[in-house]
Amino acid sequence: FAKLFLFGGCLPCWDSCSMQQTKDGYSLPTETRKPPQGRLQLWWKRLIGPTQGVSRRFSSWRGALNEPNQRVIRADCERTKADMEYFRQANVRDKMEAMLTCWCQTQNTKYKQGLNEVLAPFLNLQVPLSGETDEGRTPAKDDEVFDLFAAFVQHYAPFFFCEEFVPLQCAFIFFRRLLLYHCPQLQNFFAEKGVTPDMFCMPWFLTLFASKTPMRLTVQLWDRLLERGEQHFFMFLALAVVIKAEQTILQAERSALPEILTSLGVFSVKEMESLWSFAEELVMQTPATFMSRVRRIVLHPEEKELPQLERLEKEGVFFIFPEEVVGHCYPPRPGEALKPWQPPPSCTWRLLLLDLRPAAEFEAMRLPAAVHFDAAARFPQSSWSGRKAALFTKGSSAPESSEVLDALKETLGENWLGDDQAHICLVGRSEESRLLRAMYTVLTSELSLRHISVASGGFEAVLKFAQKYSYDIVQQERWSPVGAFDSVLRPRAGPSAASLAAESAAVAAAAAEGAAKKLSSGLSLLANLSAKREEGKTEKATTPAAAIPKLIDRPGNWSPEADMSQLPKLFQKDLQSAFWHYNDCIALIVRPPNAMCPELTNRGLQGCKSVLAIQHGQLLCAKVLGEELSLLAKFDVHQVAKVTSKKTMPQTAHFHIDKDPSAEPWMVLYFSGAEKVKSFVFALQAARKARPPAKPPQKPGPLGVPAFAQEVVAQRLSSEGPMLQEQAAEQPKDGALPDSPKAHEQQADGQAERPQDGAVPDSPK
Repeated sequence: FAKLFLFGGCLPCWDSCSMQQTKDGYSLPTETRKPPQGRLQLWWKRLIGPTQGVSRRFSSWRGALNEPNQRVIRADCERTKADMEYFRQANVRDKMEAMLTCWCQTQNTKYKQGLNEVLAPFLNLQVPLSGETDEGRTPAKDDEVFDLFAAFVQHYAPFFFCEEFVPLQCAFIFFRRLLLYHCPQLQNFFAEKGVTPDMFCMPWFLTLFASKTPMRLTVQLWDRLLERGEQHFFMFLALAVVIKAEQTILQAERSALPEILTSLGVFSVKEMESLWSFAEELVMQTPATFMSRVRRIVLHPEEKELPQLERLEKEGVFFIFPEEVVGHCYPPRPGEALKPWQPPPSCTWRLLLLDLRPAAEFEAMRLPAAVHFDAAARFPQSSWSGRKAALFTKGSSAPESSEVLDALKETLGENWLGDDQAHICLVGRSEESRLLRAMYTVLTSELSLRHISVASGGFEAVLKFAQKYSYDIVQQERWSPVGAFDSVLRPRAGPSAASLAAESAAVAAAAAEGAAKKLSSGLSLLANLSAKREEGKTEKATTPAAAIPKLIDRPGNWSPEADMSQLPKLFQKDLQSAFWHYNDCIALIVRPPNAMCPELTNRGLQGCKSVLAIQHGQLLCAKVLGEELSLLAKFDVHQVAKVTSKKTMPQTAHFHIDKDPSAEPWMVLYFSGAEKVKSFVFALQAARKARPPAKPPQKPGPLGVPAFAQEVVAQRLSSEGPMLQEQAAEQPKDGALPDSPKAHEQQADGQAERPQDGAVPDSPK
């Protein structure tokens, strides 16, 4: 026991072992010791299996400490859990470095920071816990530690296998959607302030809270995590941490947000108990589709990662699979076993299916549980149902969010807002419907309503799945031309029946001829549409992937001869109080100042790294050079006429300025993703609402101040401002008005007289 404690189990223990011949001819020991006890036994059972033996991969490893970033591995080992005496021992640090190097070489992957924090709790199994009452407990051996560590990384922390951390980026997108689903007010606050999950969630996701949590709490947290066996649960635990601190975050200034967010975590047993219970409630309130997609895309990706990331970025909504929609709309039949896509009896929430299709389509075919909400008919003046022309238009006629809320209350009842168990799922003609997307944005980003989702695939996918399992669909009998002709051709009683029959036959013949013409034109139209669709598919298939702009020292349309030193200067600290701030965009096109430089006509996809901010009602774009900024463009938010984005490159934003005679955009910026563009559009709309446009200056009336008088006073204030302030301070509170004759008598003889017919507007003072 003393030997194992002093050396930390770093020496192989060959007693009680037998030899096993390998394929390579080497003889390796096979473990025959008693089953491990306590925490080691629990972790071994959950990660490897109760009957699985030790692999001896680490003790048989004969590699060298020669990884390309070996110095980084060594440095990480020296600072891992430096507050614990055990991890400060030289032999423990050597062992940690050897295990990390062995894992990288056996997995044929590069070392990434964070692996050291994941390994530390397993090395902690070699230290007997204080107050241990189980006399049969022995510290874990090196091979057991290594096997547990390798299995944990594979099942619970697979992000380390990807060089570009693409699954981790997908996890951040899912976390953002999950936060919008459960706490939209907080996610909208983050979007307004330019805060993304990668700024504070990375250590939680990479190390499963091990890096910033005390060791005694980390092992208890992992006990629960492994006992639960749900690999996606770490995301709900992170969500619980953030939502618990909602009020602190919402009341903080933007400059204090990084410090507040990075200080969050689990720091006591009581806090861990509370967060764990809250995370379990969040799981129960989340559609099963979310967990399924996280497992398939983040934890066990099966297809190429980059296309998956691009598709996930473009989704922009919280999806629910058609099978889960059907499972919530139809209860299990009597005597029928519960299917995997049907909610369990423990599910406490119910799905409210809001059908956004036109009334004619809804009446023709619908699900029995669906509620109709025809937004296009309720708001005929809105631009929702039209073809998408721009991300933002100055003269857009989209309905106010309050109008949409009132219409929903009229449809669903006054009490549905206070019903926490009602989850709304929007279904439209398709998941790409312009009206559906706009409705989702209004409900989540403007009204901050919780538990809003979208049916994946639209109504057609939901209908197809319901019909597959023979569920009842409400259908209305379609209009039949035969029945209409029968009603026309039916002879009437009386002497004029023959003439009426002949007249009806003529009407029927004319109707038939017209129907034939319409059918012919309809078929030709369908053929043309089909041909165009095939052409579009071909073009889309041959369209190359969007390229990343090349970084240069100026906007892409500026001449190399332009003198950048002439631009006004700012500093990063000047934008700390900005309403919205984003420092990771590329200025592709910016209209240069007059006579500064000619615009280039043959320019490639290039530009300079820039910062975009909304501050005091002004939109600022500046080139980034360390802490110094060079101002490229500045104009009022109400001068922005519209912001557009091309379908082939949704991560770019084209800015059009009001009263600009040219059709070309004033500025084109490249963002890191389409979600960032949408975040900016929401911030721009909020800034325009928060700051009404300035009224045009009115002509001076008979009592107004003439222009020449304003100039005189302005010149006097600029030259004698300090002296006038002292004189104003000496005047008694009940003294005469500055513009009264009595006040003028107190002025010096050579002092210019003020106009007596009103205050000076917009003066420097």
